[in-house]
Formats: sequence, C-alpha cells, structure tokens
Amino acid sequence: MEELFYFVREQYPTIIGNDSKIDYIGVLDYLRDNTDVPYSKPDAPGLAAEEVSRLLEVKKKGQNAIAELKKMAEAFAVRFKLEKCMSMSWLDGSNTKTRRYLWAPLKYGKYADNPVSVSVFVEKRNSDTCYRVSLEIKNDGDDKDIMKQYHSHLDIPLNVAAGLVYVSVFGSNEWGTPDILNKTQDEIKQEVESGKLKKVQICKYIDRKPDETNAYYHTEITKAIAAILPYYDHVLGIEKIEYYPSLAEYDPGITAEEYERILGDENIVKSAWLDTLHYLYLMGGIGTCKQIANKYGNGAAHYNTNAINVAKAVHKETNCPLCARDTGENQYWPVLFYGRDLADSADGVFSYKMREPLMEAIKALEERGVFQEMKEANKEFDKNLILYGPPGTGKTYNSATYAVAICDGKSVDELTDYDAVMKRYNELKEAGRIAFTTFHQSYGYEEFIEGIKPVVDDEATDISYTIESGVFKKFCDIAGTPENMEIDHNAQVWFVRLNGVGKNDLKEECFKEGTIRFSWENENVDDSYKKWFNMMSPGDYVVSYNGANVNIDGIGIIEDSEPFYDEQRSSFKWTRKVKWLVTDIVENIRELNGGKYLPNFEITKLNRVRISELLELVSKHGGYAGEKNEKPYVFIIDEINRGNISKIFGELITLIESTKRAGMEEAASAILPYSGKPFSVPSNVYILGTMNTADRSIALMDTALRRRFQFIEMMPDSDVLRKIHADKVEDLDVAAMLDKINERITFLYDREHTIGHAFFTGLKDDASLSKLQSIFEKSVIPLLQEYFYEDYQKIQLVLGDNAKSDDNLKFILDEKVVAKNIFKGNVEDVIDLPEKRYSINKVAFGNINSYKEIL
Repeated sequence: MEELFYFVREQYPTIIGNDSKIDYIGVLDYLRDNTDVPYSKPDAPGLAAEEVSRLLEVKKKGQNAIAELKKMAEAFAVRFKLEKCMSMSWLDGSNTKTRRYLWAPLKYGKYADNPVSVSVFVEKRNSDTCYRVSLEIKNDGDDKDIMKQYHSHLDIPLNVAAGLVYVSVFGSNEWGTPDILNKTQDEIKQEVESGKLKKVQICKYIDRKPDETNAYYHTEITKAIAAILPYYDHVLGIEKIEYYPSLAEYDPGITAEEYERILGDENIVKSAWLDTLHYLYLMGGIGTCKQIANKYGNGAAHYNTNAINVAKAVHKETNCPLCARDTGENQYWPVLFYGRDLADSADGVFSYKMREPLMEAIKALEERGVFQEMKEANKEFDKNLILYGPPGTGKTYNSATYAVAICDGKSVDELTDYDAVMKRYNELKEAGRIAFTTFHQSYGYEEFIEGIKPVVDDEATDISYTIESGVFKKFCDIAGTPENMEIDHNAQVWFVRLNGVGKNDLKEECFKEGTIRFSWENENVDDSYKKWFNMMSPGDYVVSYNGANVNIDGIGIIEDSEPFYDEQRSSFKWTRKVKWLVTDIVENIRELNGGKYLPNFEITKLNRVRISELLELVSKHGGYAGEKNEKPYVFIIDEINRGNISKIFGELITLIESTKRAGMEEAASAILPYSGKPFSVPSNVYILGTMNTADRSIALMDTALRRRFQFIEMMPDSDVLRKIHADKVEDLDVAAMLDKINERITFLYDREHTIGHAFFTGLKDDASLSKLQSIFEKSVIPLLQEYFYEDYQKIQLVLGDNAKSDDNLKFILDEKVVAKNIFKGNVEDVIDLPEKRYSINKVAFGNINSYKEIL
C-alpha cells in the first residue's frame, strides 16, 4: 500500500496529464440533445431537400461525437496499454435512429476475443448526461461459465474510496440507466448465485458539473479506469507481478535528495559504478543485468557487481538498515531496488526495479549532465551494422542518418532535422567519406573488390587488359589514405621516364622547378604518349623511373589541369606542373606493382600501385605524407541480403571483422587474386547494410555474414506519423488504421511482412484523400498482393472488407462463380475450382469511409 500511496502522491498527477484536445463536454451535450432522433440514408430517392439537409446534419453531429469518443479511447488505450477493440456507432442497431448511449470498450490486445472489457459509457442519468466507466461484459447471459468468471470481480473488496459502485444491468443500455445496488457485497453475491441478479457491473459515474473543463473529465475518467483495471485483471486471471521486499517489509528510508547527493559524490560512489543505474533508468527503471548487457554491452556480471558496489557505498554513507534474508544474512541490493526472481527466463534470473526516490535522483543527475560521458560512449557504433525490417520502415533513410551520426560523432537521437541530415549526407558523400551501392543477384567480386577490365585502343590491333579496383576496395584505399593530403578518390598513379635512366640534367631541372617535361616536337598529335600526358588530372600521382626496371627516384602529385607547350624552352617543351613529395631516392617498387617489372614506356598508368603505399614510401624518406586518417568512413550496402555474399566478398569476409581490421592486434590481410597485392580493411571503415525482411529473413542469411554483423530492427511505427502530423486525413486516424492493418497481417502471415509507416509520410505535406488513395493504389495493395500471392480473401480480411457496411466501401470485391456457366461439359469432378472471383474496386479508393471501416 505504501508504494500505491507514493505513486498517487508523487507520480500520478504528472502521468494523468491534461488532454485538452478532446471535447468531453461536447460529447455530453450531443447525447443530451440528440437521442432517438429519426434517421435514414440521405441519398435515398424521393427525399425532399429539407429532409436531406436534416439527415446530413444528424449524421454530421453523430460522426463528430464518435470522433471525439474515439480520441478518448485512443488516449486511454495508450495510457493503460489497452486497445480500442470495437467500432463505435452513433446509430442504434436498426440504423433508423440515434443511440440513447455511446460506448467505447477497451481491452488488452491478447484478450481481444474475450467478452470482458473496461468500457467508457456516455449515457443519461438524473435528467442530464454523464460518463460511466465500467467493467463490462458483452454476453446475453446464456453462457453460465463466462458469467461466473465475470462475476468473480465480487471476490475482491470494492474500492469505495475511488468512487466505485455496483450496478445491476438488464439487457442493453438502450433499456435505461443501470440501477445502483445499495447492498453488501455478500448480499449481491448471493443474489447473483441464486439468479435474482443476472449481471452486476462494477463502475464509477462521472456526472456533469457545469463549471468544469474538459481536463476535469479527462482526469476523472483516467482515475476511474485505473481503479477498475485491477478487477479486469482479476476476471481475466492475470497474475500481478509482485516485487519484493515491499515498503511495509523493508524501507531504507533514503530520500531522493540523499540518493542524488551520494551518487554525485565521487569520494563516496565511483562514477564508473553508475552505469547500471543509468542504463536501468533509461530502460524505464526495470530490467535484468542480462538485458542491460544485451543492450549496452559488457557482461551481466559487470552490471551486477557495480550495482552491489553502489548499494554498499550508500549503506556505508547513510548507515541505513539492511534487509535480511530468511537465513539472517544481510542483503545490499534492496537499498536500491525491489526484486523479482525469473525462473527459466531467457532475460536473466533476477529482475531489478528501482526504488521511486532513486528514480527521481537518477533523473536529476541526468538533467545535471552527470552521465554525459556514458552518453558519449553510446555514440560509438559497431563497425558492421545491418538495419532490417519490412518494406517502408525507413531503412534507407535511416542509413543516411546513421552514416551522418557515425561520421560526425553524434548519436542518432540528436539528428532530427531531415533536411539538415540529407544536406550533410550529400556533403560527406561528395567528400568521399560516404559511399553507397546496392547488391543484386548478378553483383560480383569484380565490382566490389577488384577485377580485370578490357582496354580497347582504336590504334592497337590487340585487346589489352587492366586491373581495376571495385567500389569497396577504392573506398578502403581512400579511407586508409593519410589526412591533409587532399587526395582525389578518383586519383591515378602514373609512371614517367624523364629522359632515360638514372640522374640527368632534365630530371634535376624537373625536380627543382616542380615539373615533368617531354619532347615530342617531331611527333604527330595523335601519339599515344601525348594522349596519356593529356589524361593526367590534378591530384593524380606520378613516379619517376630510376633504372633496373624496378626502381623509382621521385614521387609527386600533378597540380595543373592540362599540359602546356613552353615556347621559351629549347627542348622538352611539353610540360606538366608537379608537386614533388620526395626526390633523389632509390626505391624498388616491383612488389608494389604486383610483382611486375616497370614498363618500357615513357608514360603509362600503374594500376596495381596503391596511393596509400606510395605515401608510406614518402614517409619512409622523410617527406610529408599527412597524418594517420582516423576520420570515420561509411560504406552503405542497400539490400545487402539480395546479393550472393560468398561470391561478392570472397576471401575477404573475415577481414571485415572489427578485430581483423588494419592496425588492430589481430589484424589480417589477404592477397588479392588479380593484382597479387595484400589488402586489409582500415579500422575507420564502417559497413552499414539495409535488409528487407519481406525478401529474406535473418535466419536465411549467409551464416558467415550474419555472425559478423550487429542487427538493428526497424519495424512499422505509427507514432512517427503522429510526430510529423501525417496521421490524419479528414477525420480518419491513419496511424490507428495502419496499426490495425499490421495487426491483421501479423496474425495471417508474420510481423516481417507488415506495412511500413514510411509509405504514409507524404501525408505530412498533402493530407488529402487523393494522396491517401494514391498510397493505397500504388503501394499498399500491390504489397498485399505480393505478400499473400493474390489470396484475395486474406487481403479482404486485412482491409476489413469482409465486414464493411456497404460493398462500395470494399477495396476487394468478390462474387460467386458457377463453373458450369463458364466451362463446357461436366466440371463437377474437377477439384479446387474457385468458388469466387475477385476484383479491385476503384470506387472504394476515393471514399474516406472505405478507410474508416478498416478499423
């Protein structure tokens, strides 16, 4: 009881809130003025214009009242983790007049088929209207076992302090307001058992008060539901989770202020011990050490040890009493927590629940920034991540968010401005720090790592081949290149012979003035050397030949965008500007060139030589080759599960492991088959994949890939639509509609084939019926056809077409077919002939009620 009093006194006022957007008073006014009003369809033939206008007004008022009632149901469903489980109507069962009462039943999702509910009624009482919150059962009384279970609420005492009463109900509320029973609980039980009382509800009345606001009714109904829920749980047979020791059994007597002071003092509690409390607070204050470990890393024992260390330190500082075991041995953990044993649970063996004053203290410390270092640590990402989920859950968009977060050292939660994220994403992509590719069935090793490519020269008679790096190898070469060198990620390596072998006057001049020069005065313009000379680009690297078919004596970078012909010189007039990084060296680069001798040409490309290896030689000979590049680089692989992983990664699958990256203690490399060069993945490269679970589940993924990646699930989230205000089209709750569609898909198929919220985000800027129609016609229906292989009966169930009030509102129409009217001869013996034909009803897409009746 002490825990309950603390909850009511300290936490309840902030939880119940004030939902001023719901017109509680308007609903009361509607029922007061609009009961038993005659009604028929306004589009019926032969109606006078005046009557049509009256009917439309009746309909509008009724729909508005139901819309507000739905808002109430949704608000309370979210607050108490219930579900709005039935459609609501302003018409009576005959559809010929307005109701005498309105009704919104709420249930736990897993008990949706159970007739018992916590219901909010709007009804007449004492010549005015009121709200009544009740433990309801939809049953005619014939099922005696169900009624007996329902009346088990009489086995627990009535919470009179919360304003609860017993009422006797006869049939429908259309028959009148239930009578309050002014009898003892035992008397009522006897009359129920004897059959004198058929149905006894437990409920609370919230009468109209002239001077009260909508906030008053919201608060009172919230209190009423909270009071009735224990009886609902009891009738359903739900066992309440009990934590021990209760406050009555043990109270350390420590206030929130004391906890805050002690935990914030490094001399009493080491800050390194606080991770258990901080992470548990972020998880809502309840969890096991194993759950913390699974979410934030480290082992369960680490968090258990830190929790006990904190508890001992708090006890030492306060000299608070300790809770004793049955054996008499003192326990420290109750100083901080309540506890619960979890027998045979995959989540751990013991669950902690933080004491309420401790939760307040951790919140205060959080607001003071005490846990900032832990937050910074949480910004670290695994080197290999896959975002997975059904279509339309924002995986590709989130890959951009994750990439920017990784590159800029931020947490994903910090990046909320979509336009700013995409601008930064494109900047990083342009700078070469983010790359993007999409796997497909024909994607191979040659495109990803390296392969050979034919080179066709119009003037040559034979086809030659060159080795070309794939997109991932190129990206790794860039990421492994030292900083401050301003290297173009498309840079090439060129080989030049400056007037022959060894030292000579031309070479010394070139090294001194920063050029490379050639003499082609007597050669025609189409000369192949001159073509190569013209192809050099700023940022390309150049090496100068020294001799022995393997040695070089200079390494530089091309600086100008095109060659020039220097008339002032007496010879070697064709010139390019070069920034020489090192000169007058002698370095054998045969190994860097894949074991090949240097070519016998004046100018040519060296496709096997990597810039990062040249820069290592620059550093070796005292030249400036930049600092080690530690900036994060992100390689995004969209649809990673669609590729043949063994074919694409080949022998490099091991190299992507974080412990096998270049520079790590267990660093590994592999010799590439085409170039013969060693290759390793730099430690600053992050691989970020996306995976559509509708194509292939994680269980079917390549095992080698699966165990090298961490996975982040991205499921449909209707709250995203609410946050960006894309959840309404007219008075249709799009978010609730999406939840209902996905609930049905999960039941009929599985959760991996649900509909993502991203399909509906366009409603943010265009919340029109035509936009919703386009989404359904072009995205939702085709996806459902794909999921259910054109099993249109199941698609009807998903869209609620099986129970719609009018065929014109059905997205999928069905009609019976008679085989003998279609085929010749006797077809009675043919097995599995369809009994219905299905068609897509285009008319339904343009009617807002088609979507409303999905709910």
